[in-house]
Amino acid sequence: MADWKRSVLLSLGLLACADTPQEQPAIILGRVGETNISEQDFTQALARLPGGTQAKTLEDWRRQFQVLIDKELLLFEARAQGLEETIVASIVAWERNQLVEELLAREMGEALKWTEGELADFFAEAGANREIRLNRLMLTDRAQALEALQKARENVGFAQLGETYGLANWSASGWLNAFNAGDPRLAALFLLAEGTVELIEADGQYMVMGLAETRAVSLEDRRPLVETALAQHKKQQANLAYLEHLTGKYAVRLDTSGLRQTVTGRAQPDLRLVSSTLGDWSFGDYQQALARLGAGGERLPDAVDALGFKVTRAFVADRLLSAEAKQHGLYQALQARREKLREQKLIEALSDREIFSQVQIDENEFGAFYEANKERYASLGGNREALQNQVVQDLRDAKAAPLFDRYIEQLRQRHAAIVAVNDELLGEFVSRRRQAKSPVDL
Repeated sequence: MADWKRSVLLSLGLLACADTPQEQPAIILGRVGETNISEQDFTQALARLPGGTQAKTLEDWRRQFQVLIDKELLLFEARAQGLEETIVASIVAWERNQLVEELLAREMGEALKWTEGELADFFAEAGANREIRLNRLMLTDRAQALEALQKARENVGFAQLGETYGLANWSASGWLNAFNAGDPRLAALFLLAEGTVELIEADGQYMVMGLAETRAVSLEDRRPLVETALAQHKKQQANLAYLEHLTGKYAVRLDTSGLRQTVTGRAQPDLRLVSSTLGDWSFGDYQQALARLGAGGERLPDAVDALGFKVTRAFVADRLLSAEAKQHGLYQALQARREKLREQKLIEALSDREIFSQVQIDENEFGAFYEANKERYASLGGNREALQNQVVQDLRDAKAAPLFDRYIEQLRQRHAAIVAVNDELLGEFVSRRRQAKSPVDL
């Protein structure tokens, strides 16, 4: 059960009750608290659960049905612990992203497409035909970093530097491409010669970076990566174009006087910042929108232009996207998916609090687990960072598995009074399923 969390979330958190109208009254097989588990719920679950359609004995069917009961017990406990409030922001952010995706596809669909020629040009202009591998030494002391830089340029190997300055500070990257390097500070390294060593400083950290190796790749070698990067680039451009489209459609106008007062710290909650066909939008509205968007703690820009841009984006995200989504009926279309995600997030939050918080990993366990399972990680090659992260995750899941089993059993005992299963109806359901699978010809 090394990957227990994924199994749990797929089999429990994502098995939402059906939301389609039923022509006949639902047959209720069980109940957990106020939540009913119907035949339709069980049928849908069986299609998703590992081996769900292969149950043989009545006990096999009962074990499969217990999965749905356990899911509802987890959700009941999560709600009892008040975890609903902790997931609100992530659900709102997900919904907003989904609305943006749908609206962009509707309004800017053509702008999101590209030709093969555009893809080739994008690949060439980014210099993505050259990949690099790096040795990295991360230090917090500038004098040490300069000393390490000098040694590296004098051909002292990074493994030896790791011995000197701490093995935990040294890592080797896998093959990096301009489209997957992640850190924009690495961009200049793609232009340097093999063997070059540079020092990069940022946020109080000093990175001694050595260009260990380079190689050439073609567009076909990296097509999925390049297509993803171009899609993101197109999406950024479409976002800006859609922003302009919406501000024009709703006649959005910034109140320059209000922006100036805000920048100078003289804003009152009722100070108008925006006017549109939807009405005025005040400084107080802006603050509330920032809180809803998860940016309530941000400092206000000290320039009118910068503030105007932020106010416009917040107004679009908070008011205009909502208006457009309602116009196209998108909220209702997202309802079922939103409920599935809410259940998944609740189970994740409960698991983090009750199970993963108890999991501790030491170096000896890490080494032993890797040695016992190293064939599993062969595909990661020399990517030390990715390897370490994956081993830690797998070991964490493995250690959590028995804790999860024990916790589920505790929930079953603690909440036994709120669980009810109609054994007669469950037996009839099983009989019908068996008959449908192996009909008897008369």
